[in-house]
Amino acid sequence: MTIGPYRKVVKIIHLLENCFGRSCNVGNYYNCGACTAGLLIMFLAAGYFQSAHAYESLGVIVPLYSYPGVMWDNLIHEKESHKSVPVLAIINPDNGPGKKDQNYVIGVKKLEQAGITVLGYVYTRNVDATEIRAYMDDYKNWYGVDGIFFDAMSNMPGNETFYKDLTNYSKSMGLNYTVGNPGADTLPSYVGTVDNIVLRDNQNLPPSSLFGGWHEKFAKSNFSFISYGVSNVSKNFVQLAAKHFGYLYLTDLTLPNPFYALPANFGSLMNILGEAEENQQKVAVTINAYDSSGKSVSGLWTTVKAGTNNMSGFTPFSFDASAGQKYRVTISSFGNYTFEHWDDNETNNTRVFSPQGNVTLSAYFGIKTNVTIPTANVGLNATGMANVTTGGLPAAPTPANSTSGPLHESVLPNTPQTPLGSVNVNIMYYGGDRADYSLLSFKIYQDTNKTLYREISSVSSNPFVMGNLPLYHTYKIEVFANGMCSDIEYLDLEKPRSQMDLYLSPPGGMRLHIFYKDGYTPVPDAVVYVKSQDNKTWATSRTDDNGETLRFWLEPTVMKNNYFVIQVKIGQNISYSYWPVFLTPGSAQEVMVDTPWPRLINNPIDIKVYGADSSQNLPREGNLAVEMIDTSDKHISEMQLTPRGDATFGNLKVGDYVVKAIDLQDNETIGQSSITVDGKETTFDIFAGQAGNQTGIPN
Repeated sequence: MTIGPYRKVVKIIHLLENCFGRSCNVGNYYNCGACTAGLLIMFLAAGYFQSAHAYESLGVIVPLYSYPGVMWDNLIHEKESHKSVPVLAIINPDNGPGKKDQNYVIGVKKLEQAGITVLGYVYTRNVDATEIRAYMDDYKNWYGVDGIFFDAMSNMPGNETFYKDLTNYSKSMGLNYTVGNPGADTLPSYVGTVDNIVLRDNQNLPPSSLFGGWHEKFAKSNFSFISYGVSNVSKNFVQLAAKHFGYLYLTDLTLPNPFYALPANFGSLMNILGEAEENQQKVAVTINAYDSSGKSVSGLWTTVKAGTNNMSGFTPFSFDASAGQKYRVTISSFGNYTFEHWDDNETNNTRVFSPQGNVTLSAYFGIKTNVTIPTANVGLNATGMANVTTGGLPAAPTPANSTSGPLHESVLPNTPQTPLGSVNVNIMYYGGDRADYSLLSFKIYQDTNKTLYREISSVSSNPFVMGNLPLYHTYKIEVFANGMCSDIEYLDLEKPRSQMDLYLSPPGGMRLHIFYKDGYTPVPDAVVYVKSQDNKTWATSRTDDNGETLRFWLEPTVMKNNYFVIQVKIGQNISYSYWPVFLTPGSAQEVMVDTPWPRLINNPIDIKVYGADSSQNLPREGNLAVEMIDTSDKHISEMQLTPRGDATFGNLKVGDYVVKAIDLQDNETIGQSSITVDGKETTFDIFAGQAGNQTGIPN
């Protein structure tokens, strides 16, 4: 459920109270003609009535790998004969844009005029991003295409950002649709890096594994497939594919070149898709609301979810639906109207259904006699939004930072003036399993207030009871796991006892690969910390000889402004932080971190030895030297002092060291200092009698 429009409705009604209510003799805005008219006008002005078309068409993605001519003209003819079928056409002048060709300029314009979305082909495997962007520039400037087709897309972990950056560049130029083609199944982490991913580009029909599994968690518009060597187009198969894919291409042609012409059965495929589109659009869903006397109630907020697609509006609410698809509709109580049951006697205000034809759902509401919509004093703030101060119900205390132990304990004072309710909260993973509650915490906000209403630092069970919440408010509940916000849900608390489900994304795996500045030499024995954006440490590991850490399984970064920070430390005094790092649910990622440190310090390191009085005089006559030791007390090198009282070292690794001035005759340590070698400082001092850190060098 979306809180924004719902709470704006409250503000609009309070505004109506001041504007229309002065002449309202009814006392109920839903039954007053003047108020209803004013409400309708304000809703229209605010843009609250939204288009509600839930059906997503299945289109074709055509590898238009021929020179402009017959194949292009045939595709235009089929599109003009099936205007409702979306068509993507991939052009490929020369394994990329090649040299500007006026026939392509004219051909692309004809395709676009027919309603076809044109994509420019770019090969991406082991190709530098700068070169790819140059190809994209040429497609834009020469041919005016609508988007880019990234062929040979990676499906290995670690390359997601590469394609996301290319998509961002594409859209910044006005090339607004991108398709990536790994040609095979990919990882969930790649969804969203491009607008659509070709999960199969091969002979024969795709396997059943592409019709389910993790793909079902994402909208079908994210996926497509290309199959060649398919002699027959099955209507049943196309109808099945329509539930799982946004685009497909089926051709009876085969290797060595299955894309030099349209298949003989292309017209049949377009007919099936066009027929499916027409049939699907005939499925209409209407949601009505009635009071206990059977009178229609308008203006109750309704939300509908279909997969990852959401829509919302006010009763009576209608939308086009896809036959056989599951929909989840939630209708909210408001004001004096309290939800009681659906027409099938279901008492939960959320209902799941799969329409097979036109359908009307009816929700029935009781009318409260002892509770009224709170009155309000309304003013407009600097942004033009209404400031509402409620009356009627007494305001409950709002502690900003209170925490609770067991959730059954009272947090707010329970007074007769504050009707309270409780919520039975069930925390689950998206797969349906109950979640571990040991590292969960919660933040609760009341109505549209941005000030924290309550914070729950821990719970002792799952499910658990969230108690002592004042009734007749909307609550925003944020659930955190391992410091990361994993889910946000909204609840209209209209009854003393309510139920809600919170969903956590499955953990993501992260293994760090730490390199020196050159990008390929590993940093061994470094300590690596994984921290959340609020500086809490959730994992730590030392790197092995390959610069790799253990693999950490952590809460994914599914919410805005959530990310991880990778801190790499060598010794006590050398540290580098790398961010932001985003973690995808349910996938194992490899994260490469290039530190700013060189593998070896090229500049010589000069150690100067002084007497105790800081004079230039050596501390004593004799055979003196400087010994360098690392933090594990391992001897690194030893250099004799020159007559000037200094010793020079070269080819040192970045790190912390102890340098000692010693008398070689009796092996006596004259003085020592702890230094940090990172390439920034090249001269360090030792004073006779010194046994601490080098001046200016932190511990």
